[in-house]
Amino acid sequence: MKNSLKKLLSLLLTSLLLTVLIPGSAWAEEEITEPGMASLNPAFVQYQEDVNAGTLNTSIIDGHGRGYIPPPLKRYEGMADTEITSAQTLPAAFDLRETGRITAVRSQGDYGSCWAFASLASLESYIKKDTTVDFSENNLMWNSGFDGSPDDGGNYSMATAYLARWSGPVNESSDPYDTPKKTGLSPVYHVQEVKSIPELPSAIKQALMDGGVLYTSMYSVPLDGEEYYNPDTFAFYYDGTEEPDHDVAIVGWDDNYSRDNFSKKPEADGAWIIRNSWGADWGDGGYFYMSYYDTYAGSNVTAFHNAEATDNYSAIYQYDPLGNISAMGYTDGDNTAWGANIFTATASDNLMAVSTYALTPGTSAEIKVYTDVNDGKPNSGTLRTTQTETFARGGYYTIDLDNPVGLVAGQKFAVVVKYRTPGTNDSVPVESRFENYSSAVTANPGESFTSNTGTGGWYDTSKKSLSNVCIKAFTQSRDTFANCLYRTHVQDQGWQNWQSNGGVSGTSGESLRLEGIEIKMDTRGYDLGIEYATHVQNQGWQELKSNGVMSGTEGQSLRLEAIKIQLTGADATQFDVYYRVHAQNVGWMDWASNGGEAGTAGFGYRLEAIEIQVLPKGSPAPGLTGQPFLENK
Repeated sequence: MKNSLKKLLSLLLTSLLLTVLIPGSAWAEEEITEPGMASLNPAFVQYQEDVNAGTLNTSIIDGHGRGYIPPPLKRYEGMADTEITSAQTLPAAFDLRETGRITAVRSQGDYGSCWAFASLASLESYIKKDTTVDFSENNLMWNSGFDGSPDDGGNYSMATAYLARWSGPVNESSDPYDTPKKTGLSPVYHVQEVKSIPELPSAIKQALMDGGVLYTSMYSVPLDGEEYYNPDTFAFYYDGTEEPDHDVAIVGWDDNYSRDNFSKKPEADGAWIIRNSWGADWGDGGYFYMSYYDTYAGSNVTAFHNAEATDNYSAIYQYDPLGNISAMGYTDGDNTAWGANIFTATASDNLMAVSTYALTPGTSAEIKVYTDVNDGKPNSGTLRTTQTETFARGGYYTIDLDNPVGLVAGQKFAVVVKYRTPGTNDSVPVESRFENYSSAVTANPGESFTSNTGTGGWYDTSKKSLSNVCIKAFTQSRDTFANCLYRTHVQDQGWQNWQSNGGVSGTSGESLRLEGIEIKMDTRGYDLGIEYATHVQNQGWQELKSNGVMSGTEGQSLRLEAIKIQLTGADATQFDVYYRVHAQNVGWMDWASNGGEAGTAGFGYRLEAIEIQVLPKGSPAPGLTGQPFLENK
């Protein structure tokens, strides 16, 4: 009876200790917390109301279209910009027309396509530092993917989505303006970054000098009268409260442009030089001057200052073809939330980069990549790499991984991002469905998730406005096999030169013993290492060495008699390592693989040479594999 009581007390005590020491997540799944959705941009709400009521002012101005649509997510401008150069280093005037870094003025006609002209003007100007290009506004306005027709307008966010998903840009010659919709054209560049420039003159000026033309928004109705626009000096100053309705391009500035040039006098001198998309017969050859003190001077300034070759990556994984439309987050007040996408690899490629959006200046993104994840659990499986980036400005960014991740076709992998967004709890950028704007959005369960802890409790965003997290993944094809490098220390010769994948290291027919060996992997894009052990005269099997560390001896005149080699790292299962040795009195022996023994033991035979090959898993062996090792027992 006493023994039974002792056992019962022991069990109860053990149970109590386990309850205290084991975290709750080990007993039950972490509770899922539904994120909140960012408040809609008030200007977008008014726009939707006007569309539904049929009261939206879409009239053209003097035969020219407008076309700016406010996006659902209001741009956050509240933080200081750390990239700004001191104003003392900037000239009093600057004009891209004088540098040649600008393309010709064009006309949008009566289409609401100003946003396409302003966006592509910025991109063309950026590229013009190297070559002159002419991109198709027609392709952008017809293939934006958003609701409406080319008459209905757009914005910088829509242009960013089109470029980020690799729908464009395409050349004007492939899709000329004012022609019917064309689909299936390939982009001539990949755009991997679009920056939001803050409403600070010094930041705008520096961006103009560094990268070229900039997109911006304005209220344009007063351009049709002389209360705010002086047609003699082409000077414009609006100080009212109407919302923006038109997009144009900033091409320069003049700090000394006189306030007396304006019909309505601003408080001081200074103007931005603006290129319109109403043709060269309007304004000053298509240009005008906007006062620094205009209500919308510096509004929505965006730099499309990135263009990469289309072979930068071979494939893109994405669920957000319409880009950053809204945001999700949690009300815990720490401006932090996690977003994640689970993808399935379509090929055995290297994951080289990921992209996402920074919703506020100073956003940080802690990126983690997991492979072999479970459904609905992005942070399950194997953690392959971690990397943190901070963005001085809001915008769309691509982050090259310092340690690319090898993927296998059919493998599920997840990109998890911890967002810290100073100034807002709406931290996770998402694509969401809104009527009369993004009704083409679709979302499937099991693809995109948010969490307020990052350890579990993953909320499936398809349940909320059919949302997808704005994380893309970029892969590159693996053109070559993993490269194995090795060299041997040979009797009377010392260290030989490095050999690789199948090269012979050592000697044959010279009766010289191998005394030491170094082996390492030379790969980019794989988590792959190598370890090895040698059987040494009078010592037997040594402990495992790895990644270039010598196994064997040096200066002791001791022969190597056998070796075993195996791969390490998360990608080791994708490859086989084969090796064979040339042994005294035997010659070339058969191939061993993946940790098997090669050589002899108990005979006193020296190794004289070795070949090593690393091949994709399942590849045929380089030769016979029947007898790689002999042992005299």
